[in-house]
Order: sequence, then C-alpha cells, then structure tokens
Amino acid sequence: MAISLLFLLATLAWILFEHTFLHGWDLVNKDLFWAVLSTGGLYLLLHYGISAIRKSEAALKESEGRLSRILETSTSGIIVVDQKGDYSYANLEAAALLGTSVSDLVGMNYRKHPWEITTVDGKPYPLEDLPFARVGRTGEAVYGVELAVRRQDGSRVILSVNTTPLHDADGKLAGMIASFFDITVRKEAEDLQLRKFHLAVEQSPSAIAITDGEGRIEYANPMFLRVTGYTLEGLLHGTKPCPTEISPRECEQIREAIASGVEWKGECWNRRRNGELFWESAAVTPIRSASGDIANFLWVTVDITEHRLADEALKESQERYQSMVEKIHDWVWEIDENAAFTYVSPKVLDLLGYEPEEVLQKTPFDLMPQLEAKKVAEGIAPVLAGRRSFEHVESTLLHRDGRLVVFTASGVPYYDADGSFRGWRGVSRDISRLKKDEEALRQSEERFRQIFEQNEEPVIIFRAGTAEVLDANPAAISLYGYSLEEMKGGGLSLFVIPGEQFRFEQEIRGIEPTAPLSVEEVRHVRKDGTPIIVSLRGKSIRLKEGQVSYCTFRDITARIRAEEEARARQVQLIHANRMTSLGTMVSGVAHEINNPNNLIMFNAPMIQGAWADADRVLASHFRENGEFSLGGLPYSEMRQVVPKLITGMTESSGRIRAIVEKLKNFARRDKENLDCKIALNEVIRAAVSILNHEIARGCRNFRLDLAENLPMLKGCAQQLEQVMINLLMNSLQALPDRTKGIRVTTSVNEETGMVEVRVIDEGGGISPELMGRLSEPFFSTKLDSGGLGLGLSISSSIVLEHNGSLDFTSEVGKGTTARLAFPPVDSAMESSPDVSVPNYSR
Repeated sequence: MAISLLFLLATLAWILFEHTFLHGWDLVNKDLFWAVLSTGGLYLLLHYGISAIRKSEAALKESEGRLSRILETSTSGIIVVDQKGDYSYANLEAAALLGTSVSDLVGMNYRKHPWEITTVDGKPYPLEDLPFARVGRTGEAVYGVELAVRRQDGSRVILSVNTTPLHDADGKLAGMIASFFDITVRKEAEDLQLRKFHLAVEQSPSAIAITDGEGRIEYANPMFLRVTGYTLEGLLHGTKPCPTEISPRECEQIREAIASGVEWKGECWNRRRNGELFWESAAVTPIRSASGDIANFLWVTVDITEHRLADEALKESQERYQSMVEKIHDWVWEIDENAAFTYVSPKVLDLLGYEPEEVLQKTPFDLMPQLEAKKVAEGIAPVLAGRRSFEHVESTLLHRDGRLVVFTASGVPYYDADGSFRGWRGVSRDISRLKKDEEALRQSEERFRQIFEQNEEPVIIFRAGTAEVLDANPAAISLYGYSLEEMKGGGLSLFVIPGEQFRFEQEIRGIEPTAPLSVEEVRHVRKDGTPIIVSLRGKSIRLKEGQVSYCTFRDITARIRAEEEARARQVQLIHANRMTSLGTMVSGVAHEINNPNNLIMFNAPMIQGAWADADRVLASHFRENGEFSLGGLPYSEMRQVVPKLITGMTESSGRIRAIVEKLKNFARRDKENLDCKIALNEVIRAAVSILNHEIARGCRNFRLDLAENLPMLKGCAQQLEQVMINLLMNSLQALPDRTKGIRVTTSVNEETGMVEVRVIDEGGGISPELMGRLSEPFFSTKLDSGGLGLGLSISSSIVLEHNGSLDFTSEVGKGTTARLAFPPVDSAMESSPDVSVPNYSR
C-alpha cells in the first residue's frame, strides 16, 4: 500500500515536471526519460519495501520463536482453536495431558474429540457446556472449569481449564485459546480428605445434622436417622432438628444464641417419629463461610435415654437398697481396713440389743467372748490380710443381755473410685435356732443311718421323682452283688430285666408322699446272672438332702419257687393220676376192641373160602346166562372187587391189633423198671407210629435218619417214647405251614461216646430270652391254645432219671434243634431188625 502511494506521488510529480520544464522535448525523449526515471524510482521503492518487509518478517519470526519457546516450555497445556473449531496449535504439554501427539491433535475438531469428558464426580459433561462451546457462544472468557478426561489408554486425568476468545483487527472472533493444567493429585487428595470426613460423620456414634440459617435440614447422618426414626427424604422436606418437647419460642432463642456466635449445649426430652420419647444431649455450633458469615448450623446429639434411665434406676435402686437394708432380718454392716464398723444397719438392735451408734468404731471381736474372739481372729486373719472375700464365717456374739447368739457372716472387699481399698461390706445372719435344728436333725440322721445300715431288709434310696440311686444299705449290696458306686453309676439297668426297665422306672418315679408303691412280685437279676424274684415297698420320706424315695426289697425267690414246685408236683400227680386212669381206660378199650377184631380176623378167611366156592357156581351161571346183578353191581365187576375187599378187611384187622397192642404197651406202668435194655431206634419208630396221623396232617417233609448198630440204652422205653412224643409234638406245632420239614437223627458222639438224638424242625424258632425258661414248670408259649407248660418239664425229669441230658439250640425264623444224649450200656448193639417204618417224606 505504501509503495503504491509513493508510486502515485512520483507520477504526479513527473506530470508537473514535464509540463513545467520539458515543453520542448519530443514525445520519444519524454517517454525515454520517464521510463528511466520511473524505473529508477520503482527500483528504489521496491528495494525499500522489500527491506522493510524483511525486517518485519525477521522481527515477526523472532517474536514467534520467543512465543513458541514460551508455549512449548509452559507447564500448562495450551490449545488454539480457529473459527471452525479445529485445533490449529497445541503444545507438547497439551498433547501429553490428553494422551496423544501434537500431530494427531492439530486439525482435530473439539466437537469430535476421541476422549470421554465427564464432570469430576463422573457424570457426563454436556457438549454445549464445554469451555470452547461456552466461549464461542458468549464471546466471554471462562476460568477455572474443572472436568475429567478419560484418555485413550483408559487413564483418567482431572483438568482445570481457562479459555479466552481471540479477535482480529476488526474485533471479530477469530478463534479461541485454552490453557489447562493437571489437578488430579490435588483433587484426589481433597476427595480422600472429604471421604475421610464423610466416613467419620457417617459412622459417628453421635447423631449429626446440618441445617441452613432457618433451621431446615440439609444433611443428616445414619445415626441421626436411627435416633429420630425419620427417613432422609422426610428430613430434607422441612423437618427441623430442634427438640420437639421444648416450645417454639425456646427453639428460636437457641437459634438466636447460636447466630450470635455462641455454641449451645443442653439436655432435654425429644420425640421420635413414632411418638416415643427419649432423652438427648445436644450441642449446636454455627458454621461460618469464608467471609465470616453464619451459613449453616451443626447439630450434634446423643441419645442418653439409657444413661438417664440408668441414673434414675440407680437412684431408685439405692433407695430400695436402703429400704431393704433397714427392713431385712439380717444385719448389714461395713468395716474399714482395721475391721472397725463404719456402718451398721438398724437390725443390730433386734439381734444384739445395741443401737447402731453404739457399735460404730468397734470391731466384731469386741462383741465376742474372749476365747471366741481369739479363735475367730486367728481363723480369719489370712483373709483380712489378703483383702479377700469370705463366706459363712461362724462366730458367737454376746447379746447385750448376756445371751450367746450364733451368727454366720459373709463379706466382700470394696474400693474407692480411684481404686483405694476401703474395707469390707457384708451381712451377718442369726443362725442360733438353725444350729439347734441342725443338731437335732444330725442326731435324727444318725439314728436313721444306723437303722438304715443295720436293716436286714435290702433298702435303696432314690432321688425323689427319679430312678437315680442315691444310697443302698449293705443288705441291698449283698442281694444284688454290686458295690454302692456301681449301683449309683448304673442304676436300675444293672439288675432290672431290660424289657421291664421302663415300667419299673416309671413306678419308682411315681412314688410321692400321697402315693406309696407296693409291688408283690418282680423279677430281677443279680450281678452273677442269677435270676431272683423280689417284692417291693416304697414311700416318700424327707431327709437332710430333701425329699427321697425309700424302697425296701425282699427276696422271695425261694418262696416263689417252692410254691411253683409244689404246684408242679401237684399237677404232676394229677397228670400221673390221669395217665393211670388213661392207661386203665386204654387197657379196657383195647380189650373191648380186640374181641370184635378177633371175630373179624377169624371170619375173614372163612368168607374168603366161601367166596371162592361161590364164584365157581356164579361163573358157570354167567357163562350160561350172561351178565347179572350181584349186590347192586354187575357180576363181572363184583368178582374183581370182592377178593380185594376181603383182603383189605384182613389187613385192616391186623393193623387194628397192632395199634391196640402199642396203646396197651404205652399205657402199661413200668416206670419203676429203669434197668431194661432199650433199642433207641425202636423207641423212635414206635413214637412216630403213634403220631402217624398228626405227622401226616402237619408236615409234608418228615425224615428219619437213624444210624445203624447204635449201642443199647438202659431205662424205660415207655418213658422215652413219651419224651420223643413231646419233642415231636412241639416241633409239629412250631411249623408255620406244612411245607416246612422235621428231621429226626440218631448218632454216636465220637468225642463223648454218648448216644444222641436230634429233633430238627424248620419252625419259627425261640428268642434268646425264652431259651432259659423252656424247662420251667408251667412255662409255655402255647398257654392261650391250651398248653400247660409241663411237657418239657416232665421230659427233662425223665431224661435226668436216665442219666441223660436235654438241651436246645434255636435261631429265630430258622428253627429249633432239640438234642438228647444218653450213656450207652457197655458195648451191646441194637440188632436192627427189619422194622417196617412208614415213609413220611411226603
């Protein structure tokens, strides 16, 4: 522009010069002169202009260099944005803070940045509120904007941003420049400090609230909510923390006092949200702003209800204690470290006849007889020296009227609040009458103990309402064979049959003062396993230990067994008489049966011969005249049937004779003759023959496995038949159904040389607790079905008379084996005749 103006001025000057001085020059010369002149002038102007421009450019470059060095070495990030919003410049610190490079940053638009920009507390930052957007919208600078940037590597940085507009020469917005620096460390430190403060307030055991100047709550910690019962939402809508049980005027006075800068403290009633009253201790402190004005109030309250109630309870307790001390029948006292009374309750007047003031500063030993005082002082000296507590120390004190009064004293040491020892506090009780009662009781107990120990009747003492053994006299220990310690430890389970234990314990527990116990007969077991039968009498009595159950036991085993044996002998006599009568009847019946049976046996051969003769005549008639009827049947059939009928009659008659003979032999009395030689296999076959019908009806699988050439036995065959019949009948009755079997075996035991018989059945078996009672008279598992319980008892007696043994083995559900063993007679063997025995394996 300047060069153009100079060139214009030079042109105007030439025109004036030409018209003034060069009138005579021709046009060519003028033009040539103008060309030379203008060229020189133009050169000078251009040379000046270029020199000026170069100087200006050098100054500008130097200025830009200085600015660039300043910007690049700045500790703040600096970014320049043009009118379009693109980054036209960024220093290295800006690129480092944003986690990118300068080359990537320049040319990027601030509206399309790759970073996640949020507020400091992590909320999204609106694009229109970013500093560049605000400056571009308002044209005014913004300062101190704090925001968080999540860089592309995932790290987070908190920045403080200042942004100002850039204007051109005309004052229009040409761009913006922003400077920012990292405040992450400072913000995190501030945030940590704030979190610590917040955590301390949130977890404070005190209720804390912050209100505005009008008393409206702006913040309340959890303890405040728990104490008052309000929710935070309810408190933030205008609820005031001022105690509800004081008047609004008093609340206003409290706020005015605080507003003047004075902290207020006090205790008062307040009411929770549910209406419940509670005591609170409150402290209210003003919170001032930076300018010193009161901006808020801090309320710190503590629920002291329990403390106040405890104080009131303590006061009430002290009053009750004082009233109790003055009214109880015991003598309450305090003594110092020298054992001198510092307090005596009024009861001392009733107990010893002294006014409390008369006893103060005296010691308990001053109130005792001389010898008693010496004895008690020596006994309690270690306790007093060690400042220990003591209990039930007996001593005899003198009443004012000279009577002796026995006391028991208990005391504990007590101390000042600072831990200094003060003395003892305690109680003394008049036990004079109790001592007399105890002496009388002791004498009574001694007499009872002598009677208890010397009583010939077994006695056991149980704790009242239980079956726990407390004591047993020597007679009871001798009866059962257990020591006293064993009886106390094991109790009734030692000698009561397991199946009877629960019932027996219930009977013992049921003994009461109005409900004695009487048991006529109960079965127990001694320590050595011997069963005994006892009778029991029990009643409730009171001893020193309290109420107990006193039970006497009497061993009636011998009497019961004598009675049972007498009954057994009587039944055996009755049975023997019945058997004798039965034998007589059987002999008579056998005789009566033999007469007609002999007639049948005599006539049957005659009838057979007569039929043979008649058959020839009838056969001739049949040949001549053909078929005819005989006895209602065709002759052709009758001539086949009649011989069979006659043969059957003959054989049946023979069988009748054999059965009658066996019945006569069974009923014959030869008990006294035990010296006969017996073939055991024949005895067994005879018993099986007699029970043939019962065996066929009750068992499909009956087997006889009889060893050959058994040694002969000595005894009565009839009695051994009876034993076998009893054993076989028991086995038949034990079978649950006909499919089960019975097996009878004979053998010689190679070890003992005894002749043995085994009757093995597949019945239901016998439980272990019943096995030992099988040979007892009148014991039977079939009493309900008519059994007498004498079969095995009588059989055992018969076996013993034959010097033999009878024992049983059984397993429940699998069957029973009865084993008979007899001594043989020398070396005589059975002849083993070929005896026909029916086949019972059916």
